[in-house]
Amino acid sequence: MPNQDYSEIYPVDVKNPFRNPTEEPDYAPDYREILPEIAMPECRLPLYPQGRERRSIRKFYALTFLAVLFGYLTALTVFTLIQLIATVVLQQIDMRALDGTLPQNYNAILQQFMQDSSIMYAANLIAFLLGNLFGFLVGCKLTDLKLRDFFQLRKFTVIRCLVYVFAGLLIQQGMGMLANLVYEFCESHDITLASPDFSFSGSWKRTAVIVIYVVLVAPVTEELLMRGLVLRNLSRVSQRFGIFLSAFLFAIMHENVAQFIYTFPLGILLGYITIRHHSVIPAIIVHMVTNGAGIVTELLRMHLREDVFTSFSMIYMLTVLLFGGASLIWLILSEHLPDQTPHQRSRSLRVASASPLLWVLVSMHLVFTWLAAK
Repeated sequence: MPNQDYSEIYPVDVKNPFRNPTEEPDYAPDYREILPEIAMPECRLPLYPQGRERRSIRKFYALTFLAVLFGYLTALTVFTLIQLIATVVLQQIDMRALDGTLPQNYNAILQQFMQDSSIMYAANLIAFLLGNLFGFLVGCKLTDLKLRDFFQLRKFTVIRCLVYVFAGLLIQQGMGMLANLVYEFCESHDITLASPDFSFSGSWKRTAVIVIYVVLVAPVTEELLMRGLVLRNLSRVSQRFGIFLSAFLFAIMHENVAQFIYTFPLGILLGYITIRHHSVIPAIIVHMVTNGAGIVTELLRMHLREDVFTSFSMIYMLTVLLFGGASLIWLILSEHLPDQTPHQRSRSLRVASASPLLWVLVSMHLVFTWLAAK
């Protein structure tokens, strides 16, 4: 988009205040929620936000980061409480039924038991289900968003659904290969990186819990939080900024390099199709399918003969490469990410990066990523 050659915008369109023809005009909330006087004929939008407008933008960004941080801390708290309750129960069982025959390191015994059973994954499921939902609901309350705002599906067809799904699968496959190369390089240089912790060995209960979490709970709750609350609030000023920052936060919240490499570009796709269709439903579908494809592939690897799995894997990879490549090329040629005007650039990253809550949120995830690799 050519740079605008004026420093002030007037008169102002409340649904497209920055005169950006590349954006979906009905997606972002009314700009009067940031600057009420914008509808007045004499209102001017300077190149750089001033006074009330800047404070209001900063407030919406800060409340969004606060809600995500609240959801994350809620998940950690719930998981810790589950562990504490289980430890106390184990201690009482030992004292009352086993006459103290167990070693006194109840926490270590419990940790080992949880790792060997489905309890660890069930605890994670409950913790992140509650954390993501609470973060989403609290954020909607703080920023005055309604649940119906996230499900106003428009111009979404079966063909488009298939295009998005195959594009997502291609991103998953291509970025998975890149992640393997990164891990091989780090391993050859004695650099330890955390990797996704989903082991299907053990009981069917563990497998069932993992499948429910990865294919159902995570896609629905993560999309409500990231492509619902975060994307919509960060897109109040710039939809391009909302897509990229929500994708970055989505990627970093997985707290391992492998999933970051894959989820960042996937998050860009999910953010775009959410804005394109005014709904989180397309993103939930693509998220479910890509997660489900990874689960099915791993289960088949475990239960099929090696030669049979190799044949299946080759057919699947070629299918994704063919249809996913065609889908991605079509998207690149026919669809375009929203651009930014100079007025939007001065109101997006410049203002958001001044929020301490953003850096607290990023720092916490980086610390846990580092701890997971130890």
